[in-house]
Amino acid sequence: MINFRRVLALVATLVVGALVVTATPLSSSARTGDESSIDARCVGHRPIPAAAMTRGAAAPACSLVGRVVTDGRVAVRVPPPGMSVAGEGVGRHGESRSLQVTNTGTTVRAVSNAGATSTTQRGTAERRASLPACKDRTFHLEHHRWATRLRYRINLAHRPKGFVGKTVIGQIRAANANMRKGRNTCGRPRLKTPLSSYLGRTAVRPNVRPGKSSVSCGKANTKNVVGFGNLPGGLLGWTCYWWFANGRMGAADIMIDTGSNLKTHLPKPCRNKWDFEGVVTHEWGHAYGMAHTGAGHANLTMQHALSPCSKYARTLGLGDWLGMNHMYGHFRR
Repeated sequence: MINFRRVLALVATLVVGALVVTATPLSSSARTGDESSIDARCVGHRPIPAAAMTRGAAAPACSLVGRVVTDGRVAVRVPPPGMSVAGEGVGRHGESRSLQVTNTGTTVRAVSNAGATSTTQRGTAERRASLPACKDRTFHLEHHRWATRLRYRINLAHRPKGFVGKTVIGQIRAANANMRKGRNTCGRPRLKTPLSSYLGRTAVRPNVRPGKSSVSCGKANTKNVVGFGNLPGGLLGWTCYWWFANGRMGAADIMIDTGSNLKTHLPKPCRNKWDFEGVVTHEWGHAYGMAHTGAGHANLTMQHALSPCSKYARTLGLGDWLGMNHMYGHFRR
């Protein structure tokens, strides 16, 4: 596991363009007329709106570590100095949302992204309108990666009714290999991503907190857990992940929805059911550093809304493979 204290002592300041609030106190002579509104964040424990973090000239006279930052749909807790946290997931429909907060030690920056929107459930027609998986070279990265083996555990509590534990574990492990090895039908070779290790079952829940209309990431820790929860708004899966200023991943937690829309074996005939292994493959993509492709790439695994009644997301499209290869591989594009 990563030694957080040792790494935190070595990390450099991460520079990202974003919404900024300075986290170090200023002298009384340097404070501005906005002092009272800024310092109000030091009082109580109410969530801080991401939009309120635009005033970077003045600073609260308190630490923001552990405080909740929210854009109304996604929330995260401010990580320790030298770390960043983000939450992102995949759904049946709707918009692609994410929230990232970075604590450099001197500033706390928040980036809220509404992303692409899909107003209808994806199906065969939309996939036909997109480039074939092996011709679509689109990918986007989160700019962090694993430098060592990813060690994770699985919590089977709250899994959907009818899900067999052995099958669930097998498909979660297979989904990890799908993304990590770059499994594809495009003739591309196996990737050299750092190995992963399944450490067994755990009673520890994923560090993801779903609500009625929002989902949040908890405090930073060193455990990587895949588990289940009642995700809101048509979400099928959600990943919270933490990384250091040098780009090294620290931890990732994945939550899969407990609803009836996911199936480990797609029924025949099939209607409005999604492939469990394909959804988890997508979430492992976030855990390894992949971002959403954006709209118009419905045949790629890292599209923000997956099509029902198909196992296509288990195998990476060309863009998915290129993104993983960019971070972990040694092959020409």
